Amino acid sequence: MLTPFFYACCQHGIQSLVKEQLCDGDETYRLAYSRPGFITLKANFPNDVWSTTVPRGPFVRASGHIVSKIEGSSTGELVAGTLAQVNELDWQSMHIWQPDSHVPGHRGYEPGPNELTQAIGEQFSSELERRGDPRSLQINRHCGKNTRVLDIIVEQPNRWWIGTHLVSQIYDSWPGGVPILQLPVSMISRAYLKIAEAVAWSQMPIRPGDTFVEIGSSPGGACQFLLQQQLRVTGVDPAEMDESIVEHPKFTHVRGRAIALKRRLFAQFRYLACDANVAPNYTLDTVEAIVMHPSNRLSGILLTLKLKDIEAAKGVPEMLTRLETWGFDQVELRQLAYNRREITAALIR
Repeated sequence: MLTPFFYACCQHGIQSLVKEQLCDGDETYRLAYSRPGFITLKANFPNDVWSTTVPRGPFVRASGHIVSKIEGSSTGELVAGTLAQVNELDWQSMHIWQPDSHVPGHRGYEPGPNELTQAIGEQFSSELERRGDPRSLQINRHCGKNTRVLDIIVEQPNRWWIGTHLVSQIYDSWPGGVPILQLPVSMISRAYLKIAEAVAWSQMPIRPGDTFVEIGSSPGGACQFLLQQQLRVTGVDPAEMDESIVEHPKFTHVRGRAIALKRRLFAQFRYLACDANVAPNYTLDTVEAIVMHPSNRLSGILLTLKLKDIEAAKGVPEMLTRLETWGFDQVELRQLAYNRREITAALIR
């Protein structure tokens, strides 16, 4: 089956930049329909629905081929209609998700599964099970490389887009590009979500006992996750840390600013993260001074770079160019599902 239509999912509020980046004048893509956080495009070529030729970019969270749009008055009607339309498609797993309705963290909003997508998933599972289809067990689960995924993109309860994608990157295996995380009973802050996703996306090869330093660690959300991975963690921040983190036997708090510390003090660490609420160049200056010091032994870095507006986001290519001079084998940038107005850089030797 060939289709010239594609979809791209991005953070709510960033779609104007994504449109500009995807339709940059070479006429590969033309805009079709869009709404906040969700864009459809028409390409100047037909493509197989399982091709990996799909829109990509640091601000594109999920992307794939559009097969059709379906509308109906009930979920049961939509489920039956969808399965009838994709009867000839040899899909293996199904992802059901909604585009973001708000910026992550806004009044408690977080991306990922919700009551509506879970209810739709249950109806699909029940119907597939009734038909004796073993794919009833492959709904909204992480899946492996080269898995053929059927996307049910719930724009509204009565209007869905049917899409497809082939898993080629780790985030392709996550419904809507949002990882399914095992959260603690009590999460100290949203930084827990961001570092957990960053480690999963980058596939940072951390191991129990590794040394990890976080710059801008207060109140301790990221440290909470890192300690759960059985790492030895040092937090650098002039502000206070959560009491549960301070009392952890594998945690050390350095009260101060990283820029004021001697660079050789960082030689003891294998991994570094920085999520400070400062301008991107300040973060880059601070970490670059550590990386370029002769004592540097870092194997991996995770940086959260704040983007106060669209204009700041347009500077991401220059940030990537600068990061590539630091001497790491792998350098990638991605706006994570749990990022707010920011983007994450991963560097691995």
